[in-house]
Amino acid sequence: MLRLDWNFLFTVINLLLLFVLMRIFLFKPVQKIIAARQQEADRQFEEAAAKKAEADGLKLQYEQSIASAEEEKTKTLQETRRKADAEYHRIVTDAQDKAKQIKDDAAVEAQNQKLQILKKAEKEIADMVVSAAVKVVGEKKGSDVDSSLYNEFLDKAGDRQ
Repeated sequence: MLRLDWNFLFTVINLLLLFVLMRIFLFKPVQKIIAARQQEADRQFEEAAAKKAEADGLKLQYEQSIASAEEEKTKTLQETRRKADAEYHRIVTDAQDKAKQIKDDAAVEAQNQKLQILKKAEKEIADMVVSAAVKVVGEKKGSDVDSSLYNEFLDKAGDRQ
C-alpha cells in the first residue's frame, strides 16, 4: 500500500508553504500589476472614447460652421446681385433720361435756329422790298411803279438764292 513517510510529509508541507508564499509574494503583486495595467488600459480607452466624442462634436460644429458660411455666402451673393441689378437699371434709366433730354434740347435748338433763320430771311426780304420801293417810287408813278418794283424784287430775290 501506500506508505507515508516524513519526506513525503515535508514535501507536501514545503509545497503548501511554497504555494502560500508564492501566492502572497508573487501572485498578489502580479495580480495588482495586472489590475493596475487593466485600469490604465480602461482609462486610456475611456479617454480615447471621450476624445473621439469630442472630435465628433468638433467635426459636427465645423460642418455646421461650413454650412452657415455657405449659407451666408449665398445670401451675400444674392444681395450683391440684387444691388448690381438695381445699379444697372439705375444707370440705364439715367442714360435713357439723359439721351431723351439731349434729344429734346436738340429739337428745341433746331426749332430756335429755324425761327432765327426765318426771321432773318423775313428781315432781308423786307429790306429788299423797302429798298426797291424807295428806288421805284422815286423814279416812276402808278402801274409802272408797281411793275418795276415787282421785277426788281424778283431780280434781287433771284440773286440771293
